[in-house]
Amino acid sequence: MQRPKASLASLFLLSLSVLVMEVCLTRVFSVLSWHHFAYLIISLALLGFGAAGSYLTVARRFADGEVQPARLGHFAWLFAVSTVLSVALASRIRFYPADIVLYRDYSNVLSLLILYVVVGIPFFFAGVCIGRLVAMAGDRVNQFYFADLLGAGVGALAGLVTINHLGAVTGIFLAATLGALAACILGAGGVRWRRWAYGLTLLITAGLTALGTRIELLPLHYPPSKDMFRQENRVEYSRWHVVGKIDVQRPYEGYWSFGGALARRYTAPPPAVQGIYQDGAAPTGIMLVEDDPKNVEILGEYLQGVAYTVQPVGTALVIGVGGGIDALIAMHHGAEKIVGVDLNPVTVHAVKDRYRQRCPALWRDGRFEMVVAEGRHYLTRTGQRFDVIQLSGVDTFTALSSGAYALSENFLYTREAMRDYWDHLTADGILSFSRWLFDPPRETLRLITTQTAMLAEAGVTQPQQHVVVLAGPAYKGRSPWAETLLKRSPFTAEQVAALIRWAEDRGFEVLYDPYHERANAFNAFLCADARGRAAFVTDYTFNIEPTTDDDPFFFQFYRWKSVFGLATGKSGLAGSTGGYGITRVPLGFLILAFSLAQMLVLSLVFILAPLWRGARLRSSGRGRLGVFVYFAALGLGFMFIEIALLQKFSVFVGGPVYSMAITLASILVFSGVGSYIARVFRRRPGRGLALVITALLIATAAEMLLLKHAMPHLMGLALPMRWLVTAASLLPLGLFMGMPFPTGL
Repeated sequence: MQRPKASLASLFLLSLSVLVMEVCLTRVFSVLSWHHFAYLIISLALLGFGAAGSYLTVARRFADGEVQPARLGHFAWLFAVSTVLSVALASRIRFYPADIVLYRDYSNVLSLLILYVVVGIPFFFAGVCIGRLVAMAGDRVNQFYFADLLGAGVGALAGLVTINHLGAVTGIFLAATLGALAACILGAGGVRWRRWAYGLTLLITAGLTALGTRIELLPLHYPPSKDMFRQENRVEYSRWHVVGKIDVQRPYEGYWSFGGALARRYTAPPPAVQGIYQDGAAPTGIMLVEDDPKNVEILGEYLQGVAYTVQPVGTALVIGVGGGIDALIAMHHGAEKIVGVDLNPVTVHAVKDRYRQRCPALWRDGRFEMVVAEGRHYLTRTGQRFDVIQLSGVDTFTALSSGAYALSENFLYTREAMRDYWDHLTADGILSFSRWLFDPPRETLRLITTQTAMLAEAGVTQPQQHVVVLAGPAYKGRSPWAETLLKRSPFTAEQVAALIRWAEDRGFEVLYDPYHERANAFNAFLCADARGRAAFVTDYTFNIEPTTDDDPFFFQFYRWKSVFGLATGKSGLAGSTGGYGITRVPLGFLILAFSLAQMLVLSLVFILAPLWRGARLRSSGRGRLGVFVYFAALGLGFMFIEIALLQKFSVFVGGPVYSMAITLASILVFSGVGSYIARVFRRRPGRGLALVITALLIATAAEMLLLKHAMPHLMGLALPMRWLVTAASLLPLGLFMGMPFPTGL
């Protein structure tokens, strides 16, 4: 190979740019659609690279080895150009997935297919260039595979950093710039007009990147299913972050529920509120209050304040504090010290710094502390116990407004999470959750089944004595909010009587308490014995099995028979009411089904069909088929391990975003190092492969044991130390994961 150093540098840059683009696209699609649809980007990247592999296999000029690195610069250039064009086109394609279910508008299925093609094209061009560079490496394949994985690992980290500092759209322009730079390096020895084209593209994309840091070059518009639909002109402050794009609106007056119900008896003019949205949904807000919170009447009329009426409260922890309304409610009810935890640092910056003077009441007497952290992380690193731990609708709107989050994990509502909360309550402390009620109940009921499973592990023999459930009124056709109280000690009759009086005065309803029988699902479940509870969960219309850290899909309520039954009208969901319209159907599953069908068709058309037409599989015999199966199994196994580790490390490293950064980058970089080390097996690859596979199996088993037995005891470490522990634990596994591919070649 001519100019191997230039080829290695280009390979590194191109792999880096692909990962930056991929990470940034997930954020862009979280804004344009919903978080779960964003993960289709990963499938699109794999589809593009798979199609590139087929193209390289059947295209004669590639198969015969005629194309030199200088000519490959053309494909790197096409990647750069198509990256900019694809995001510009994708942001203008009308794709409203909710309309498929709500209005039977199947044109959105076609829109989804068009999106696949538009977004997949850049990955195809990058795949052709990367694949051919690796194929041409010859004896240097270990070095080239190392450069490829190293670039991808750095790109995984760089993508997240880029979003925080440049924004997702500008990050895509940066990816195009890196692709254009790779084209310039590869094409340095090519014809003059191509060198000029590559250089001009580099200047244009670099200019777009620089300009994008100053102005919004490509405005993204929210779909009708999001709260921010057609409200972009009301935004006063906007900023990207990997956790979510934050938009802060100008102040206005309105009766906000803030993840809980507001008593109907309150009819006085509300205080002005400054709305805060994440990815165009999940609304919270800063209530513009100057007076002492105890004198603000509306703060005593929220359902989520019920936990503070049971007994005097010294300390309170609010997880997902958002704009601070729950902290104001705690202050109104006399809490002496309140800690508010929020995962998004942009939200914390907006409330704590940028708009601090909009709500002086929060900061007047020093009772309120606001912290950037994941809720469970904060608990594990503090030895403090709290009288009240409050979670008001955390993830509610983002999860339920689309129905799409049914396919996303959430570690705040698992059995292990409940145990973390339970262990950090005082002797009479209360854990309080605000969640949608729905009819039939599903979310609040699943919360209780999960809590009951935790209580059984904790040795509590009468869980029904520790629970109270209340509900607020329905609002604008949406489901009522429900408040679930879990008390460390049993509720007394006097406490329940006081709760009932407080609720009735405000028009709230008590759905369950330990001293009164009522005919509803909560009583049917909690008043049954262990066998009866198990039967209740099995026979229930929705999936309300307790969720765990191994199966953290809290918002996945639907059984497959319900999904398939939608087409026949026998889904059992006809009487389901509450929430938004699209929360009454399993939209996430339906879109998954459409996506899977389309991906299969596209894979057949762009990957398998070209191979079949080129007679590569039919005429090449068992040897070729064995090679195909070997490398397909490698890719599949790599993805299985990677996805499992991303989920397993999520709680330990501080959330899914940081898991993607630390875990994915570590695996890719260490795999690259492993591929470089695998040169030692060049003389006896068969024996080396046997040793590597054996070592990989041992390393995988060791990693699973480490995750199960060691990680829980290390949760008290500071977050940076946990990141180091995560990277170190992945070193052996990553090294061995990188060896089979170059050794097989």
